[in-house]
Amino acid sequence: MKHRRILIWLSLALFNIILFWSCEINNNKSQVRILILSGRNNHEWSKTTPLLSEIYGKAKRFSVSITEQPDTLKYISLKQFDVIVSNWNTWPDNETRFSSEWEADFIRFVNEGGGVVFIHAGASSFYGWDDYHKIGTGRWGKETSHGKPQKGMVCELSQDHPVTEGINDFYITDELWKKTDIHSDATALASVSWTDDVTGEQFKEKAVFTTLYGKGRSFYTILGHDERAMLNSGFQTLLLRGTLWAAGSEEITEIPAELQAFSTAKDSSLVFNRSDSTISLAKGQNIVWKYNFNNRYGKQYFHPVNAGTSTLTCVSPPDHPWHMGLWFSWKFINGINYWEYINDYKSEKTGYRSAGKTRINDMKFLEGKDYSADISLNIQYQPDGGEAVMSELCNLHISPPSDGSYYIDFDHTFTPLSDVVVLDRTPITGEPDGQSWGGYSGLSVRFSQDYTSASIIAPDTANNHRKNPWVYMGFKTLTGRDAGICILQDPGFTTNVTSWYIINDPAAPFYYYSPAAIYDGKIILRHGENLRLKYRVWILQGNVTMTKLQEKYNEYLRK
Repeated sequence: MKHRRILIWLSLALFNIILFWSCEINNNKSQVRILILSGRNNHEWSKTTPLLSEIYGKAKRFSVSITEQPDTLKYISLKQFDVIVSNWNTWPDNETRFSSEWEADFIRFVNEGGGVVFIHAGASSFYGWDDYHKIGTGRWGKETSHGKPQKGMVCELSQDHPVTEGINDFYITDELWKKTDIHSDATALASVSWTDDVTGEQFKEKAVFTTLYGKGRSFYTILGHDERAMLNSGFQTLLLRGTLWAAGSEEITEIPAELQAFSTAKDSSLVFNRSDSTISLAKGQNIVWKYNFNNRYGKQYFHPVNAGTSTLTCVSPPDHPWHMGLWFSWKFINGINYWEYINDYKSEKTGYRSAGKTRINDMKFLEGKDYSADISLNIQYQPDGGEAVMSELCNLHISPPSDGSYYIDFDHTFTPLSDVVVLDRTPITGEPDGQSWGGYSGLSVRFSQDYTSASIIAPDTANNHRKNPWVYMGFKTLTGRDAGICILQDPGFTTNVTSWYIINDPAAPFYYYSPAAIYDGKIILRHGENLRLKYRVWILQGNVTMTKLQEKYNEYLRK
């Protein structure tokens, strides 16, 4: 009998291992327990499912599990979760059905109050089963069509429903469906409108829905075709709020400042805030800028960097997790990598780890009565487990904000602590082992992945703007405003191997630029020498012109 109990226990354990793999272990009962259905989809589920898990995980409101075998689910398994999230479908095998027992268990789960979320084509299954269509709300129908992914505006957000209440219109680049097969019992909460890139024809479709079934709730959106769409902050806000609503939660997640249709903050005064790892300036409830240090990323950086309520920067995007908003980092120091992480190393307990360490030895902060700020840091660079090879004195001055704009002055002095320090980078095209993406280093900006319509302004546009005293990179923000950043180089402290490194890839999206201090060649510092680099970074809200930017550069030279 004892052996039989052991065998039963092992069988149940093996079943659970096969059925689910946990993305985040969390026994907090206040969290919403979700199960993502994956493993089959006519879209790239192998990429979007991990991203969905990351989105839910970062929200800190969910415990996430995933199954790639939805057909094995039984009621006893389903009832362990508050919400089922479908990133799975059977399309184009529309007549596929699971067993009658499976269908009965699924209906029982929803009838008794289980929540269900369907993303894009996640409900395009079981076309002969009307109850599934009612719960799933929307699917690819006989008249449904779409063009290539393009920019659309999510609009007409209902202010009478907790999922969409208080959310402003926003833009998204997505695969936009026309004439989706929507069940007649669904309630529309928002639309998406766009102009066809080829024909110029204007379209508007209902895009966000809820449905009630028994005691259960379902949330559906035609948005979320791929990673590009899922990285959009507006999509993520709707997804998280829709999932919480489907779970029956009374606490719906907060709306990012840029998406708030109606400001609830009565206090718009400026105030400094400081913790053991951040210094920030806030206007009412909204952050103007935040400087981060002593964090799990192991680097110092500004994020968010806001122009008004528009967040210009992003931190640790999936494509390059070592990109840190607005930051300074060398690539190789004496052959050691201070830029990337070791094997994309990531741990919630130990943080991110590079082969080269950037350590703060001393830090001073002075806040001005006019809400300017000065930050002074003594930094050392050392190999992991080795002795420091270079020190840095970094002085930062942040001007008071005016009409959503302000500047940050960077002043870096680097001094070798060993006989020779070699500052180097990935070889560029034309060099041995050269790469088209080689040459990056130094002061850098990684822009928000919400943004579109990138524009670059510089005095000289030749050779991808390589040689310029200043360069501006601007965008249409999530809500359609104009905002951007202009980096000005101090000509007295610019090396002769500096060239601008710019990436403008709207498909990814990937927006990055840097006055790369060693683009054209390595820098060798010997004992007794030092290197000084100075920049002004203008954060600008609204439309800018070449004339306006040149005036700011001339003003910088006169300072």
